[in-house]
Amino acid sequence: MKKIYRKRLMNFSNTKKDKNTKLLNILSSIDTGKISKKEISYFRNKKILITGVSGIIGINLLFFFDSILKSNNISIKIDGIFNTSLFLFVQKYFRKNKNINFKKIDLSKTSLNKKKKYDLIFHCAGYGQPSKFLRFSTATFRLNSSTIINLKQNLKKNGKFIYMSTTEIYSGNNKICDETSIGNTTPMHPRSPYIESKRFGESFIINSYENFLIYRVCLTYGVGAKLNDERIINLLLLRSIKEKQIDIFGGLNQKRSNLYISDAINMIIKSTANFDREIFNISNHKMTTIGQMVKIISKFSKKKVRKNKSFIKGSPNIIKISNKKILKSINYKITTNLKDGLIKTYKWYSALIN
Repeated sequence: MKKIYRKRLMNFSNTKKDKNTKLLNILSSIDTGKISKKEISYFRNKKILITGVSGIIGINLLFFFDSILKSNNISIKIDGIFNTSLFLFVQKYFRKNKNINFKKIDLSKTSLNKKKKYDLIFHCAGYGQPSKFLRFSTATFRLNSSTIINLKQNLKKNGKFIYMSTTEIYSGNNKICDETSIGNTTPMHPRSPYIESKRFGESFIINSYENFLIYRVCLTYGVGAKLNDERIINLLLLRSIKEKQIDIFGGLNQKRSNLYISDAINMIIKSTANFDREIFNISNHKMTTIGQMVKIISKFSKKKVRKNKSFIKGSPNIIKISNKKILKSINYKITTNLKDGLIKTYKWYSALIN
């Protein structure tokens, strides 16, 4: 019996190890070919803080820097802060890496040690999921207000603060929104804790930080997303994997700007290396309806669709975003179309679940 138990335990251990290796390979496969050697050299010898390192942008920034560390033989020191769980296999993978350290801190309640100083701070922490920022409205306000104020003490004199804002600040504006556009929402809007706190964060940074970049990020999706990420694309993909049919919420005609994560990371890295004191929309100029997404997912997953009447409060019907400024500034073309991005994300989730 003991031998059988040991054998089963070894098989389970090997299966888990194979799964973790597969997930790490997927995360490590982010395309960094669009980043020039000159842009990579910008990060040489930098000490970097990534808040929200367990989120989709934070974790992909982490693996991008790990990739250029290995392939370009340059020195970068990274501290990753997370509050909600960071994948255990990621923590184990970096455990022996002296250049990368993690710490679990709730930045909405606690400040970092004043002695910690960084050349670059990527502030990715925040509740980007509607179900989360509607539930944790006070923490959402803090992460985009007092946390930003407190992090200033951790930035070196000539350091740069990089802030992940949101295209939702354009809510209520029915025109194509560039970086000069203004949204039109009220404090009574269901999503105001998220929208107005992001707007405050931008205003404080512009008026208080010497060097900064503000990224108004649309709905990014792809590898690195968690199983409890309740944004629409992730919900649809998870249902296509776990359930017999795909339940959909809200109207099929709701339009979104969806951007695959590798394109978002390339935009962020290239512009960080080349610009300062700028605001950029990180978005896709191609708008997609929920119906189009559902049709693609249904086809490759071979699952039927069922419409559900419930929906998330205050969900914007259409936000049209212009990305002309960022594409022209860094001479970039979006490389991942919706179908390919959805299939890659489907494979990531399948590897996580199975």
